[in-house]
Amino acid sequence: MRLLLPETSDRVNLFELYSREVKVPADRPFVRVNMVSTLDGAVAFSGRAGSLGGPGDRLLFSVLRSLADVVLVGAGTARVERYGPAKIPLEAQDIRRQRGLAPLPTMAVVTLSGALDWGSRLFTGGGPRPIVIAAGDTRSEALAGAVDVADVVRTGTGAVDLSSALKALGERGVNHVLCEGGPTLNTGLAAAQLVDELCLTLSPKLAGGVGGGLAGGWLRSNDPLVGPGRSFGGQPLAQLVELDLAHVVEEDNFLFLRLRARYSGGPPSS
Repeated sequence: MRLLLPETSDRVNLFELYSREVKVPADRPFVRVNMVSTLDGAVAFSGRAGSLGGPGDRLLFSVLRSLADVVLVGAGTARVERYGPAKIPLEAQDIRRQRGLAPLPTMAVVTLSGALDWGSRLFTGGGPRPIVIAAGDTRSEALAGAVDVADVVRTGTGAVDLSSALKALGERGVNHVLCEGGPTLNTGLAAAQLVDELCLTLSPKLAGGVGGGLAGGWLRSNDPLVGPGRSFGGQPLAQLVELDLAHVVEEDNFLFLRLRARYSGGPPSS
């Protein structure tokens, strides 16, 4: 890997680079969104995101997880990408221990319907006890199986109150959240001015067409937190979010962008 901006270097320490200037807000954890996209904007091909990446993207994926306390994901993405417990290399686990962190980050899943498989690897595969974040009015029967395998955070009416959910995580000692999508969850965070950074991998590939973004079952999913084939999907934002470029790393024609969100107009209306 080589650093292109803000200076050039042929030697890059990703742990050190992505640890710089991580500023935790006073009232909630720091939130970093990580996504991969083709050059024509698709975030998946044939329904999955894995085919878009490469070795460098997988390395950065692991590094960003290693730096986080919690990995946050929408239920639809967790199902389609067959999420399990967060896995990071043993050496990264040692670094976390030295920093006073648990060896592995905790998985947190956002759901409106509660339609999750409580017997899936995500909840039974070991590692830290997962967190399920649901709306306050999600049917109790839908979450009945969750209490045996996960901690449950309920907040909001008709939708998950993401701001309150993050504050609840902060009260648990969480300082750093890595969000891995889906697109509508990303947009929900951005709409509430909760995204501090976006790490966007630009894959040197083209997907073409609407179906190239999120094909098959993902597009037909009933989960409201699954969006169309862009990094940020669902409802349009009320205003544009401006981003400042922190750095650019390159490997094998992949570009790894780290951007910091800059919001205007004060806090969003509730």
